Amino acid sequence: MKPSVRLLTTTQPVEGIDFLEKELDIIEYSGRWDYGPKSVAKMGEPGIITRWIASGHESMLEMVDATFFIECSRVVTHELVRHRIASYQQESQRFVNYKDEDPDDLFVTPEGPFAPIMMSMYDQALTAYKVMLMNGVAKQDARYVLPNATRTRIIVKMNLREWRHVLRLRAHQSAQPEMREVALAILEILYGRYPEVFQDVKEALEAGTRSIR
Repeated sequence: MKPSVRLLTTTQPVEGIDFLEKELDIIEYSGRWDYGPKSVAKMGEPGIITRWIASGHESMLEMVDATFFIECSRVVTHELVRHRIASYQQESQRFVNYKDEDPDDLFVTPEGPFAPIMMSMYDQALTAYKVMLMNGVAKQDARYVLPNATRTRIIVKMNLREWRHVLRLRAHQSAQPEMREVALAILEILYGRYPEVFQDVKEALEAGTRSIR
């Protein structure tokens, strides 16, 4: 199987506040209150968020979240959950039953000369899992034979400041390949939605660096 990501939701302004029409307005409004009412009166100034980020002022980015549905291997989720400023809901192997699954759909196989050997081992692991279930072994015990390559689904919510941090690490060319594939897909979505917030991250990664200053 191939990993995939889907944007589920973002922080939205409350209806009826005429100067808050989109997510970026929430960021600008929050940041302007650092400078008082006179700054708030300038709402809508082009480029202000980009200038704040360039100066190292990013705290207002925490006021907007983005939540993704990610389908990948447990290798990737083991890396994702290391990031602390986030919320996670992950598919549980205690409750999900894989007895009707096919190896091609259940496992993520890295490209390379050993891929056929790995898939053979996955097939054996899945067969052992199914045999254990047929003989009354509980799912929570049978899962011990399943590899890290097993497919999982996870819902991940982070604020935009944390997404910037995570993507600089996980979309870098030195990152684990599947993790990087997932991170680049997320970056493409977030950059398309918030170019002011992710332009420098995208440029840094294209230049092969994690640094944005």
